[in-house]
Amino acid sequence: MASVLLSRVLGFFRDWTVAHQIGSNAITDAYYAAFTLPDFLNYLVAGGSLSLTFIPILTRCIAEKRDKDGWRVFSTAITFMGILLTTGIILGEIFAPQLVRVIAPGFRGSERERVIFLTRLMLPAQICFYQGGILSAVQYAKGRFALPSLAPVVYNTGIILGGVLLSSRIGITGFAVGVLAGAFAGNFLLQIYGARRAGAEFHPNLDLRNPDFKLFIKLTGPIMLALSIVFTDDWIIRWFGSYLAPASITWLTYAKTLMRVPLGILGQAVGIASFPFLAQLYSEGRFEELNQTLNATLKGVILLLLPVSALAIAQKTPLVYFVFSHTRMHALDLRATAATLGMFSIGMFAWGAQNILSRGFYAARDTLTPAITGTAITFLNLPVYWMLSRHLQHLGLALASSIGVIAYTVILFVLLNRRTHNAGSRKLLEFFLKVCVASGVGAWVCYEVMKRLELRIPWRSTHGALEVLIVASAAGLLLTALVAKLLRIRELEPYLKKLRLG
Repeated sequence: MASVLLSRVLGFFRDWTVAHQIGSNAITDAYYAAFTLPDFLNYLVAGGSLSLTFIPILTRCIAEKRDKDGWRVFSTAITFMGILLTTGIILGEIFAPQLVRVIAPGFRGSERERVIFLTRLMLPAQICFYQGGILSAVQYAKGRFALPSLAPVVYNTGIILGGVLLSSRIGITGFAVGVLAGAFAGNFLLQIYGARRAGAEFHPNLDLRNPDFKLFIKLTGPIMLALSIVFTDDWIIRWFGSYLAPASITWLTYAKTLMRVPLGILGQAVGIASFPFLAQLYSEGRFEELNQTLNATLKGVILLLLPVSALAIAQKTPLVYFVFSHTRMHALDLRATAATLGMFSIGMFAWGAQNILSRGFYAARDTLTPAITGTAITFLNLPVYWMLSRHLQHLGLALASSIGVIAYTVILFVLLNRRTHNAGSRKLLEFFLKVCVASGVGAWVCYEVMKRLELRIPWRSTHGALEVLIVASAAGLLLTALVAKLLRIRELEPYLKKLRLG
């Protein structure tokens, strides 16, 4: 969790550096749009989900004392999927102009040419992401989390350094160069070292008939072929955003990055850390313990994320001023980013919860259900993106994003509880509603305090905004905790005890 915190902070600082060096304009829109094709190619080979599909296979091989079989399927996966990805990158480089017209159709002239150039520059980084993904999965399966979780830290550091050192000479291209350098160092070289330390054995082969490799393809296939909203939301936002006013994609990106800071610390870190244990419990048939672990993990994520999201909505404007007031962003950019952050924060709890729920399915070696559900939600939500973007512009896209992920999370929750016969689901729902009430009261108090402070403090500066945030957040959190105590939310006690001990 500490390394995820650092990587999220660096991820935010990465975008802050773009805002500081370049600002918020059509150039930054092109830069963020250029990530779409590389991200899509990585998604097609399930590069971002390898730990979810490979861990159960390697865990089973180790549990059955078949270590050699585990390393053989590991080698096959790296060899075969690496060849597939390399072919895709070559095709992407050749047909980038045609593909950019599909993924970012709203760009014209020099903006489109800039998207094509940056896309071609960043495409090769996907090899590092794929190989790093499966090398990290080996380390997770062995209970080693340090080096894999450092990958995004090194990656974001590379982008920041690329922007700081090169943007004065080559502009936004400096950040794209940093993407390549960071991916190579953090996601490839560092993970080779980590996998070797974990005892990985690599021998190139194309044993496609291997039963364990067939299982790997069976588990990975639904993720490769599906278009779940978890993965496609950014692409859809950029697609519609390319038709909106210049800087719209940038406002959406900055706002979502801010929303992801607490989300990454709590939801992603807990999901990554709990998954190997969930897979082990399922493999050993300990279903009651599996349900207890899932329920406890979900309660922890809800208890922490709901109050944070409520406070973020209440004080979105001073928060954005605190973060971006010393960049090249103008007052219009700051207000637009703040309003967008409020819309994204509505779905913050759902982004964290779906991370846990989907891993409940993956631990049971079921990647098909989340894939089908996520794809269905994506297509059903497309009219919502379209309608809201027409009426609310960038705010509509952020709101549509929150609506989609909340719907996906609710459906996953229902399906997983039916599958695992979770007796604690009703209590979990009651817990969620109680935390909603407590968070709502806390956010209302926070907002009222903030409005009064803004009359007395020059909050449109970093220092002034920080003063407002500290006082208003303290008042909001205090009321949230008080209402939680009145509602008898017992899960809050361990956190309060730790604070008292601290």
